[in-house]
Amino acid sequence: MWEHDNEFKEYLTRIRAYAIDMETATIFSVGFYNKIPTGALLLVSDQPMTPDGVKTAASDKKVTKKFVERHLRIGIDSLKQLINQRLTVRHLKF
Repeated sequence: MWEHDNEFKEYLTRIRAYAIDMETATIFSVGFYNKIPTGALLLVSDQPMTPDGVKTAASDKKVTKKFVERHLRIGIDSLKQLINQRLTVRHLKF
């Protein structure tokens, strides 16, 4: 629950970080290790560095309704471009 750790949040402010996304960091780490060009499409729906920016059930529903379909379309179109260029996915090593 780093959102409630004021000392850690002060550190993030000093280094000018806006977010922490461990899932994407994992994807990029595995991609780097396996020499796979890696990209990510993120839908950011909260800003936990500000008191009113922590995600709630209501704000999550609002963001989902407004943006998820568009972001899925962008992801699907990106994958189709990879397929059309005959690029494949490598097996991963962990």
